[in-house]
Amino acid sequence: MNAVSEVPPLELLLFGFPTVLVDGEEPSGDVLWRKHIALLAHLALSPDMERSRDHLMGLLWADRPQAKARHSLNEAIRRLRFGLGNDRLVSHGDAIRLSHVSLKVDVQRFREINTRDPIAALELVRGDFLEGFAVEDAPDFEDWSYEQRRRIGSEVATLLLRRGEVAISAGRFNDAQEDARRALARKPFWEPAANLLMRAAALSGDSSGALAAFHDFEERVKRAIGEVPGRELVELAERIRSGTWHQQARESTDKEPPLVGRPTLHQEAFAVVEEGTKSGSRCLFIAGDLGLGKTRLMTECLNRVALSGAIIATAHPLASDHDAPWSTLRLLMRNGLANAPGVAAAEPEALSVLASIVPELARRFDPLEPRDTEHVVGALESLIGAIADEHPVVLAIDNAHWADGLTMAALGATVRQLSERPVTLIVAQSTALEGEASVELTRLRSEVGRSIPGSVAVLKALEDEEMHELVSHMATWCESPAEVDRLARRIDYESAGNPFLAVTLLQSLDRAPTLKEDLLQWPAEGTTLDSPLPFSVPDLVRVAIVARVSVLDEDSMAVLRAASIGGLALDTRLLQLLAELPPTRIEKALDVLERKRFLTYDMVRYWFTAPLFAQVVRSECLTRGQRQRLRRRAIEELERRDDLESRVLVAELASKVNPCREVADQALAVAKEATKSGSRRTAERALAAAERIDGKNGVQLGDEVSELRSLMNQS
Repeated sequence: MNAVSEVPPLELLLFGFPTVLVDGEEPSGDVLWRKHIALLAHLALSPDMERSRDHLMGLLWADRPQAKARHSLNEAIRRLRFGLGNDRLVSHGDAIRLSHVSLKVDVQRFREINTRDPIAALELVRGDFLEGFAVEDAPDFEDWSYEQRRRIGSEVATLLLRRGEVAISAGRFNDAQEDARRALARKPFWEPAANLLMRAAALSGDSSGALAAFHDFEERVKRAIGEVPGRELVELAERIRSGTWHQQARESTDKEPPLVGRPTLHQEAFAVVEEGTKSGSRCLFIAGDLGLGKTRLMTECLNRVALSGAIIATAHPLASDHDAPWSTLRLLMRNGLANAPGVAAAEPEALSVLASIVPELARRFDPLEPRDTEHVVGALESLIGAIADEHPVVLAIDNAHWADGLTMAALGATVRQLSERPVTLIVAQSTALEGEASVELTRLRSEVGRSIPGSVAVLKALEDEEMHELVSHMATWCESPAEVDRLARRIDYESAGNPFLAVTLLQSLDRAPTLKEDLLQWPAEGTTLDSPLPFSVPDLVRVAIVARVSVLDEDSMAVLRAASIGGLALDTRLLQLLAELPPTRIEKALDVLERKRFLTYDMVRYWFTAPLFAQVVRSECLTRGQRQRLRRRAIEELERRDDLESRVLVAELASKVNPCREVADQALAVAKEATKSGSRRTAERALAAAERIDGKNGVQLGDEVSELRSLMNQS
């Protein structure tokens, strides 16, 4: 009979209280004696599973004379061979070896797979090594098991930290906190685990829990070893305490929608941004149709890096910015770069060149007219490089399809040149507006993943299961899984999986109980889930927005109505005139509208969070007479200005108030001037205003419009 057949399978489970299984069953009582288990555990983790007899006697019977100790060892080996098979313990000269045939040891398996599959490795960990197991009168064994427990515990803690970081990337903040706590249980003074616990709590929205974790760690370190937490952990606590890391208004009354679905895409995006803050420059390019979550994903990325101490500069260009050279660079400078730590370390000439472009810098540095575009690029590299020497830098551009080409070309060159610096560029572009994008932006996207390290994340509509998860999280008023399922299926069908439409509706249904009741009563008896609702989701969204507006205070309502008359960006001087409120009340109203997420502010200007908000407020919250009166007053104010943006806005408003030949001529004149100055989008807006008048009140513009269109296409 061969060796394999003479040795029954043996399994040693050493995580937690030790367990011995022979052929899947508990062995005889002799095998389970404590010193016998200790002997098996020690041999299993020894080099080549072998130890000398003298070593084993000193380990387990050091309190006995040598002859008695040798007898005890021999008796232990005899009993173990009887219970485990004669060939399980093999004599090899003066050594004893544990046969590896048909042997499974959970600790050995853990060590074999922990580098390639940490999740599978952690599934083997049922507790600490030999938890609750002790052998009396064997101090050397106790010392050995303590050292093994410490060493294996450190390995487990490292894997828990890795798994926790993966959980954070996937948005599973509770799982990340649990892994951090388990890691701290094994390494109580390990700052990376405390850091993970604090970040996971903060990202989940529990800032007080994150600070409590810091104070617990701080007290434990002080009490046990008389030390204080390191600078990185202290700075993290301060960022959480101040709340400045969070990119969204913290006081919003709306429930934050979960970042559902797309786990692989989200993890890849977060990984790119994290690598950019640690391993050299990266670019994350986010593309998707309107309402698919580009801004939300960008915000999640920024929250993570801001929490870790990165310097963030953001830009949210509007259509009117597209044709203005360096307009996006000015936004970045005003919203994060100009006052970042390290600016003063940039080359003086670089600061002077940038001061010629950014008025705010001209107050601090003497402007120097750049020789050419490359001169500006070099200055930007010097500035960002100097900032990155002190902190990771993240530049984020939303609505990049409206960013000017010069800035996008310069940023692409900067990311390439600063390849070894912690610099990350995040760009979000609407695929529906790809035709609006500059050539430089299109070129940048083609280079991501090639000459520029990074990734392109293309967002698509939510799948059925993802929409169900979103509805489950937000529609807590549903009383049964069946109601959640029906609502999720219907919203998914009507919205084509568009998260913006779904979230806007779900956030507002609590304010519209009648709609809620209609949804929960649908479908009617005798109909199917596909039978039409008495309203469409776009109609529901409009009603939902009106419901959100209806609970605003009087001043906020007045400001929102006034704001809806102009473009997406708000002119505060014009607001004051139209809303007929003093500046202090305007400011308070703007704060309310920002908290409720009707508006966004980037340290430079306010703008509507979504064009749909402006459209619905204008159409549903103003009578026709109110709209016309506000438009006329706006025209009166704007006609006093001579900048191109004001003139095109006058043309747009006047085409709705007084569609006559004179207004059409004014619009055509603005379109021609904008074309000559290279402001293509401004020209398009002015031409659209003229075309709106064409055919009304006897106005015929056919040839003039065609000629101007031809001129625009040639320029």
